[in-house]
Amino acid sequence: MSHSKEREEKICLNCGAALHGRYCHICGQENIEPKESFWHLVTHFAYDITHFDGKFFSTLKYLLFKPGFLSREYLLGRRASYLHPIRMYVFTSAFFFLVFFSLHKDEEVGTIKITEKPVAVIIEDLEKKRQSLQDDLKDSLPELARAPIRKSLELVESDIALLRKDSTARDQLQSTGSNFSVFSISSNDQRYRSEQQYDSLQAALPRKDRDNFIERRFARQNLHLREKYHNDGKAIWTAILNKFRHLFPQMMFVSLPLFALFLQLLYIRRRTFYYVNHVVYTIHLYCAIFMIILIGILIDLLAVKLGFHISDWTGLLFGLAAFYYWYRSMRNFYEQRRGRTVMKYLLLMFLSVFLISFIFIIFFLFSAMAI
Repeated sequence: MSHSKEREEKICLNCGAALHGRYCHICGQENIEPKESFWHLVTHFAYDITHFDGKFFSTLKYLLFKPGFLSREYLLGRRASYLHPIRMYVFTSAFFFLVFFSLHKDEEVGTIKITEKPVAVIIEDLEKKRQSLQDDLKDSLPELARAPIRKSLELVESDIALLRKDSTARDQLQSTGSNFSVFSISSNDQRYRSEQQYDSLQAALPRKDRDNFIERRFARQNLHLREKYHNDGKAIWTAILNKFRHLFPQMMFVSLPLFALFLQLLYIRRRTFYYVNHVVYTIHLYCAIFMIILIGILIDLLAVKLGFHISDWTGLLFGLAAFYYWYRSMRNFYEQRRGRTVMKYLLLMFLSVFLISFIFIIFFLFSAMAI
């Protein structure tokens, strides 16, 4: 409630409803004078901030030291005294990832200087490579190992012939370079030097011999990355991992409703729990784990400042604390016997590993396709 003067008129300025008190029973607006001083505006802002802070810290106390308590309070309808779960998640996750990204800065993608070799040097290198491949074929190797050697030899001889015929055709060579590839669904893109060449050669093939949609999409992205980073595998992986790291908040957010779905399946016989109850529990669990990890990070930073190096111990200790908190919150919120809770806890851990692995793969592919 604000300290502004209450209006004498008992008509809500927002919705026009007749009032029977300081607040409108229809829209909830306070019936105060619309004109206010700058000081009133400042004090109202300060009140909102301190009110939020007070709720946050009191809610955080229950969140950390009484696992499952806030979720059960929400289930029972006692909500006004605590910060709303969504606001709690937004605040804690934003603060956690702000600290996380400040400690894990992106690696710089090195600038690659390209120095083109003279054609005579390229031909000399190709001839050495041809001789090496011919020597390999003289060894007693199984046919399975000889086939790719013969294929490489054919490409080298083709490149030598091409350069001797046209010295400006270095961009069409098929046997030089590392041909770095992020995706391994199809190796056909290894035969091409650019997206334009790939598109033109694919268009020239009969429809039945062309790559399918997935092969075509991945092959073009491989060629795009090789052109953009000049076939430097380290630079490509650095760019992908930087992009992938910045998707961690989205990954956690996407995993949240799926984790709650697993809980719905595990407790499907508990008719008093609806899906939204599992979502609220998951939000509180995520917030608590964010804060536990964050406390561990801050303690480790403080120890480093004081000259102690205890990263391994703090990581282990707070990791175990997070797992124990997870179990205690399940036990307190769902109120089942210890044996049944342990069984469901272990099953949920297995499902969570599968879920996180699946989400990581999807977002990693997205990272590789988005740069």
